[in-house]
Amino acid sequence: MKTLLKLVGGIVALLVVLVVAGGILLSTVFDPNEYKQEIEQLALDNGGVELQIGGDIDWSVFPWLGLKINQIQVSYPGKPQFAALNQAQVAVELPALLSGNVKMKSVVLDGLQLDLIAESPTSNNWSAPQAADAAASANAEKPAEDATADVADESTVESGSGAALALDIESIAITNGQLTYTDKTAASKIQLSDLNVASGKVVTNAFFPAQLSFNAEQYQGSEKQMTVAAKLDAEFFLDLEKQLYQIKGLNSTLGLQGAAFNGKTVPLELNADITADVAKQQVSLQGLTLKLANLAANGNVTVDNFAKPAFSGDLAVASFELNALMDALGQAAIETTDPNVLKAISLNTKLAGPANTLVLEQLQLKLDDTTFNGQIAVNLTDSALALNLKGDSIDADRYMPPKAEGEAASGDATGSDGSAAAAGSDGERYSKEPVIPVEPLMGLNVDATIGLQKLLVSGLTVNNLLLDVAAHNGLVKASKINADLYGGTVRNSLTLDVRKSPVKMNTKKNISNIQIGDLLNDLAQVDRITGSLSSKSDVNTRGRSVYDIVNSMTGTASVNMKDGEIKGIGIAQTICQGFNTVGSLGLNSDQVDQSTPFANLNGNFKIKNGLVDNRDLKAELDAITLKGAGKVNVPASSLDYRLGLTIEENLFKQTCSVNNALEGVEWPVDCKGSFDDDPAKLCKPDLSVIEDVIKAQLKKKLKAEVETKAKAKVEEALKDKLGDETKGLLKGLFN
Repeated sequence: MKTLLKLVGGIVALLVVLVVAGGILLSTVFDPNEYKQEIEQLALDNGGVELQIGGDIDWSVFPWLGLKINQIQVSYPGKPQFAALNQAQVAVELPALLSGNVKMKSVVLDGLQLDLIAESPTSNNWSAPQAADAAASANAEKPAEDATADVADESTVESGSGAALALDIESIAITNGQLTYTDKTAASKIQLSDLNVASGKVVTNAFFPAQLSFNAEQYQGSEKQMTVAAKLDAEFFLDLEKQLYQIKGLNSTLGLQGAAFNGKTVPLELNADITADVAKQQVSLQGLTLKLANLAANGNVTVDNFAKPAFSGDLAVASFELNALMDALGQAAIETTDPNVLKAISLNTKLAGPANTLVLEQLQLKLDDTTFNGQIAVNLTDSALALNLKGDSIDADRYMPPKAEGEAASGDATGSDGSAAAAGSDGERYSKEPVIPVEPLMGLNVDATIGLQKLLVSGLTVNNLLLDVAAHNGLVKASKINADLYGGTVRNSLTLDVRKSPVKMNTKKNISNIQIGDLLNDLAQVDRITGSLSSKSDVNTRGRSVYDIVNSMTGTASVNMKDGEIKGIGIAQTICQGFNTVGSLGLNSDQVDQSTPFANLNGNFKIKNGLVDNRDLKAELDAITLKGAGKVNVPASSLDYRLGLTIEENLFKQTCSVNNALEGVEWPVDCKGSFDDDPAKLCKPDLSVIEDVIKAQLKKKLKAEVETKAKAKVEEALKDKLGDETKGLLKGLFN
């Protein structure tokens, strides 16, 4: 046995000597530079690439199988060059390689240049035309499930193919690298320069350090949009057999510059511990921290199943001041009426969801002293967004832009009807500029429910606000636009369809028992009318501009208002003044209250192309019944109403007594004019009718006086002739 072992040992020793001697002899007598053309031809024949070796090739055989090559250029036939290298150097220890390990000296790549050009989605300079076409065809024909199965199969094959090689590399260095990616279809370019990678001793199953740095520039056309200076430092762990990879203590910093930041450099820091288990198709980021100026986020994120990712973990954004962030980003501050808002914004959430869906559940979003709770879900396949948020209370007026010095109160700057805001540049009262954005709405894929317990806006107090909207591919349905306010309720809905031209919109409104006086007083400091307002409407419109909407309004509406008062329009005083003027009755009309109380006001309206037609307007005013019919021309901003006032009883018992004979007479009132006219001057009684009625009463009175005098004279004459016996004989003669 000893003899056999000695024999085997001798043979091995002899083989080693022969290999060493052969390597020395081979490297001495064999010059690979003499075979550059053959190497380049082999690259073209077998790899389909045009390889140009402009520098020397140095090599060694034993104990290190080493290669050093200079000035390499690579391209595909008929296409621009996509890769170049100043120098590549690598050496592998042969005895270690024969034992199943990879032991290498330093790996050096200097002056690596990649110039990638995408002529179109299917044409580029970094892939062989035939290979690219075949791959595209194969992927197009292969079902998604098969592609997913391939990924799993590859993982299984790799993990089950036996023990992986053990790596032992002194260091890896990539210096002076440059990468350019040009997308001619999008007219954009990304360029990385000063790309450097340096590592410590690279081994398997143990952590080793590595650093990465580069500068990047992003162009749109010929305009530079952004520059990035990046540095990355971490420790890496490789378990090739189990396909387990780790990054520990990742510390990366980015310096962002660009037109969007107005000359400022924005620092971004990202830190985390990362574990990738390829066999289990799982990636985990633990201790994740992100810092951008005064914005700081932290959390833990796990992703399972690479083909159909499912997320879990948590994320928190610490409280930050928005305007401080805006300043750091080179943006103008957001000015608000209350300078103490936007000071404390924060977010906390859990990450969850099924495959291909990211769900932010148990979401809590704080905006100063307002808190929203709910969840947000994003479908990664079609970018569909589902949102459900409920808030407590917010004063929106605090977040409005501050009024300029001398600016009128809300509602006054645009006129009583808002015409200034709606007017177009062509002199039209209503603008013809599109206000409904078609393209953004076509891209929406959203289901959202937003609620708020209390909202203060424009001086109004709104409770139990609820918005329920679904928007998909240009069809927007807001099935609920609900609110409780001023003792009543609002239950509205809206459907907007931008899928075809013209754009179509339907609005349905149902308002019940709102105290209109309190609302108008808070909204516009208007104290002209009070009462409990209820209304319904169902209106269709076409078009994208305010002009189109106003001119196409078609539908129905009804209004009912009860237990109210119209202030500043003294119908009673106007009638009393008319009596005083026409009849010289000596009435003190100044004592008549300049307001018109009413018990009930209602009417039904038909709308066609912006023309509102009403035939049954009725109001029960103070001792007066009002009936009317007429039209409101919204496009022309005018109205033409004929009202009839009927005195039901003595209208002015204390200050303006009216003959009982006037009761039951209908007094016509014309309401005619423009929306811009003073409302107090729009409606005027027809004084000619008042004059006719008073003249008729005066004639009746005069006739009665004449008959009374004639009767007295006849009775006196007969009495002189016949004595008292004539009394009663003429009874009924003048009656």
